[in-house]
Amino acid sequence: MAGYILTHHAKERLQQRWITESVIESVLRSPDRTEPGSKPETVKFVRVINDRQVQVVGKYLMAEDKWLVLSVWVRGENDQEPLIWTIITFPFKLIFKLLSRIVQKPQRRF
Repeated sequence: MAGYILTHHAKERLQQRWITESVIESVLRSPDRTEPGSKPETVKFVRVINDRQVQVVGKYLMAEDKWLVLSVWVRGENDQEPLIWTIITFPFKLIFKLLSRIVQKPQRRF
């Protein structure tokens, strides 16, 4: 198999989505299936590893004989919010939750 190069975006996604480079290599080496990517000249590699459907999008660089990995994700898993965003939005989420309880319509009982 040709090697691979990770874009900055792909490196960020690896950390964010708890995916290792060995998983990337495994998906590229022997995918369960491949399909055209959403952008021209890209390929989506899909493989289930430990009950996680890992999807890798790459573009083949013929001059380097390597895959340029553009992005990586796990189907069905949401990205973890960055800690700073969690801290910033916490007061607003708390206020919203409290207000929604106060404004809630009383239920009728028959």
